[in-house]
Amino acid sequence: MRRTAITTTALCALTLPAVAEDTIGSAAAIEKDVQGLSSGRSMRLSKGDEVYFDEVLTTGAASRGKFVFSDRTDLQMGPSSRVKLDSFVYAGGAGATFNAAKGAFRFVSAPGEHKPYDVRTPTATIGVRGTNYGVRVSSGRTDAVLYAGAIEVCDASGAQCRVLDKPCTTVTVTPNHVSEPKKVGKKDWSFDNTCKGAPPPSDHGSNPPPGEPAPPPPPGGEAPSFNWGGPTIGFTAGSVVGNSYFADPVPLNGAAFAGGLKIGYILPIWANIVVGFETDAQFRSSIGGSSNGEGSVSGSRPGYIGTARLKFGYAFDRILVYGTGGLAYGHIIAPKSYAGFNVVGAGYSTGASLDHAFLPGWSVGGGVSYALTQNISVNAEYLYIKLQHHYPAYTSSAAPGAFPVGDHSGMHGIRFGVNFGFSPGDLARLIR
Repeated sequence: MRRTAITTTALCALTLPAVAEDTIGSAAAIEKDVQGLSSGRSMRLSKGDEVYFDEVLTTGAASRGKFVFSDRTDLQMGPSSRVKLDSFVYAGGAGATFNAAKGAFRFVSAPGEHKPYDVRTPTATIGVRGTNYGVRVSSGRTDAVLYAGAIEVCDASGAQCRVLDKPCTTVTVTPNHVSEPKKVGKKDWSFDNTCKGAPPPSDHGSNPPPGEPAPPPPPGGEAPSFNWGGPTIGFTAGSVVGNSYFADPVPLNGAAFAGGLKIGYILPIWANIVVGFETDAQFRSSIGGSSNGEGSVSGSRPGYIGTARLKFGYAFDRILVYGTGGLAYGHIIAPKSYAGFNVVGAGYSTGASLDHAFLPGWSVGGGVSYALTQNISVNAEYLYIKLQHHYPAYTSSAAPGAFPVGDHSGMHGIRFGVNFGFSPGDLARLIR
């Protein structure tokens, strides 16, 4: 079945390659938060939902999933895991390729089936032909455990390979080494307890009973993972400091409050890398003025500032570090009044502002977010905003009528925010 009615409508409305929507299997069991990213949409999965060619499957903390594919291959995923169903050939072809980015997995071929497939990790390639085995992918390391059948485990370059053909044997692959096969010991990783006290499985293997959830991983597995994909809405509050100057020049470097709303979207693209978009609109209070040897200026008028930016980041489980940049807009930072010698003209003069322009500009910065729950995160962010150079009009005691004065509007901002994230699947459930 389709995951939601809204998904069906959206897929029919978009012109996408047909292969991206091909159904290749379904979810046999889901525990807690399991997500599927397909055709640019992140959806929370339920039992019976279809999975698709090139889909990325992820499990959250303490979450598990079991999937059965059209060629009867069985995939079980432990917590904090991520796999891409890449180059999957499910009808009369040579097999399948799974790109396992991180986490713990167990793969089982159907009895009597001998279709070959590959599992690829950042450090290893595992060649399979009809078997039952487990894989764990962590930072710079891949562990493989055989339960039945045989597998060939190679490093990413293919220069070193080991064959596992005895039940309950294991190897570890690092970027420069593939260990010798050994018997699974009490301290070695295994997807479940099959090789730790329970009798070894037969060489023919078997599928777990239909609908049975994946077994829990042993203690000491990977830390909880957070799925950063999907739309977000939130609010920010912080301080901006003027990096501006007026006339010849007199600095405007006081501080002000800034706060408002923001919306965005984050898209995981591979492993821990994400891209996204965010736009915000904030109220800015008056930025204090200053003085130098030429003159003095008052604080600026209050105004509004906003940005529309791209984000590029890297996720360390619940911590997301990112850089950002794009367009900005807002009211210029110009003083309400000025006074002094040589500010405008050669002698002493005073003046008052006649306009308060709203202009475009640019912004650049970076930040860090931390996920408190699956749907709530907090973040701290630095942004530099520069608005277009302008010549606002002032009254001046040095000249009759309006007098244009050069004004440069820049500001440094430190702000803190709370974000509420949700997936398209969450929206679909609300609509239904």
